[in-house]
Amino acid sequence: AVGGAKRALELSAKYAKERHQFGRPIGSFGLIQHKLGEMASRIYAAESAVYRTVGLIDEALQGKKGPEAVMAGIEEYAVEASIIKVLGSEVLDYVVDEGVQIHGGYGYSQEYPIERAYRDARINRIFEGTNEINRLLIPGMLLRRALKGQLPLFQAAMKLQKELLEPSFEEPEDLEAHQVAALKKLALMVAGLAAQKYGQKVEEEQEVLGAVADILIDAYAAESALLRARRLGGVAPAMARLYLLQALDRAQAWALSVLPRLVEGDEARVVYSAARRLTKHEPVDLVALRREVAGAVLEAEGYPIPH
Repeated sequence: AVGGAKRALELSAKYAKERHQFGRPIGSFGLIQHKLGEMASRIYAAESAVYRTVGLIDEALQGKKGPEAVMAGIEEYAVEASIIKVLGSEVLDYVVDEGVQIHGGYGYSQEYPIERAYRDARINRIFEGTNEINRLLIPGMLLRRALKGQLPLFQAAMKLQKELLEPSFEEPEDLEAHQVAALKKLALMVAGLAAQKYGQKVEEEQEVLGAVADILIDAYAAESALLRARRLGGVAPAMARLYLLQALDRAQAWALSVLPRLVEGDEARVVYSAARRLTKHEPVDLVALRREVAGAVLEAEGYPIPH
């Protein structure tokens, strides 16, 4: 999925440089740069999450012998595997869709490879476990481990509730790491409230679990992108920041869409306030970030991170 998305970005960047309207390449227009910047940043986040997960699995398999030991090592990262399946396939869908839009009417023509990319991308959200099933697996596996005592999820949720009642107004030393941690805390808060209200029947609350999964997916992707960007430099930090800031906004929307299902009255007001506080950030010039990324994409005529 990530490889296909990178190819679609390459096709789109080259077309945006070659196609002229009003006496200038369409790649110089702001709304096309918006698309290219978003496409690249989402690919970067997905690629970073894939590299991270493969590295974790490789590390877990070091010294393991026999099929049972190998399967146990892989099973340890089943949650991360579900995350990158959903993330990669949906990033690909987004990128090929925007790629067709950049091509305009030619995007529907079989003479242009973006048309084939668009048709082929759709199956990825269905096979190897539909994205809906994988979304349920992500929080479902975590909750099952918690109920078996393998993961201190409920203890962490109780600790978080106390922390949210006594917020700190100190400026964090590492703002971006603090924001990634806030995404994880928000997912923990929603999952904890769901488990507290529904217990073993929480698996029937698929909409709530789906929202928790989406927050966790963005948290994992944003953290992976940020960690890698600090090593790579160049345009990578701009792509990581662009993804992270929008992940905070998406997370708040997902949380507030399901929290009324979990809390009411005075508790609801406290919880809604906590969700907003966790995802709060100062306004940032996202236009400038996207233009920076788009400039690198156009210069590279494709994905701006070297292999």
